[in-house]
Amino acid sequence: MRFWLWETASMEWVVPLVGGLGLGSLLKTVIDHFNSRRAVTKDRLYQEKREAYIGLLGALHKAAIQHSNENSKEYALWQTRCQLFGSSEVSRFAQAILDTNDGPRDERDAAFHGLIETMRKDLQRSA
Repeated sequence: MRFWLWETASMEWVVPLVGGLGLGSLLKTVIDHFNSRRAVTKDRLYQEKREAYIGLLGALHKAAIQHSNENSKEYALWQTRCQLFGSSEVSRFAQAILDTNDGPRDERDAAFHGLIETMRKDLQRSA
């Protein structure tokens, strides 16, 4: 009789403990899965943004060295990718470079430095 009473009393806390551990483990697995997916998505967005910014700078370099329709179209393509993946400030400065192309050099230099600075800040925020 005494053994049965101890067995019943221990089962009252053992079963919920084992069940709780299983539920906690399952909950932790689900949370870890969502955190992992969020980290992968964040990394993918960072990589897309970085690639778009580097591509824009490369296209800007090509257009500065050799003026052509092909280079202008390439800059427009990278500018569009920056609008898609980058910040609005980067898009604004990328457009300012085009708008100041025939204007005073000081304005164009300010647009370029603003572009570089906003790219740097945007990538640091995304990392």
